[in-house]
Amino acid sequence: MFIRSVLTIILILTSFLIFSQQQDTTISGIKVGFRYSISIFPPEWQVAPISAKGEPMDVKEIPRMKKVMTLALAKYPQRVLSDNLLAVHFLKVMKFFNVSYGGTNSNDVIYLVNNGKLEGYTDEYLEQTFHHELSSILLRNFADLLDTTAWKKNNEPGFEYNDPENGVGAIRNNQSSQELDTNWCEKGILTQYASSSIENDVNTIAQNLFCPDADFWKYTDRYPRLKEKVKMLIAFYSRLHPLLTEDYFRKFAR
Repeated sequence: MFIRSVLTIILILTSFLIFSQQQDTTISGIKVGFRYSISIFPPEWQVAPISAKGEPMDVKEIPRMKKVMTLALAKYPQRVLSDNLLAVHFLKVMKFFNVSYGGTNSNDVIYLVNNGKLEGYTDEYLEQTFHHELSSILLRNFADLLDTTAWKKNNEPGFEYNDPENGVGAIRNNQSSQELDTNWCEKGILTQYASSSIENDVNTIAQNLFCPDADFWKYTDRYPRLKEKVKMLIAFYSRLHPLLTEDYFRKFAR
């Protein structure tokens, strides 16, 4: 009888621990969600042609994601977050237009996929993807603070962004590498995926300002076209908050 009672208590505590791990939380004033239902997506995404689909992330990943988001969110002034971001949702799988996505955003919500470190979803990858998506929200909300015509003048003459679907086609056609590439850098573009659209170009630099790849600042200082874009994007962020200067971003270098 005693043993049965102890086992019952253990089962209750274990169930409570698992349940508590699954609960959404709040970090830096932003809701971070781990439970999945189709309702996390805007209504217009739930129907054709977008036809959003998702699957819940493994609950074992929740503690790691809380650490990643604590680090990522702490890099922004609170005002920037509270004025522009409502929530971040984590999933194991996410599809739109029957294409798998690693991250996307709505007006004030970010959606991120994490299928474990062994599948390439490292802390660095996930943090970069968060900054990538938040930069899209900020770019929409403050479009007047970045001169896109001047931005495009820093591209190599004759260069045209090559994906009218703003990155969807690049993903579908397996042309979405986020590896820093010196051939692209010379043209003023950081990665293959950044060549798909001006938004993805901005996103890719933004993710490296907040969570830089090892060679980001080296390539920035080496390639003039890229350097001018980095300067422009830092100026954009510094207009959002005076803390966000080049010196501030360079402190994140690894």
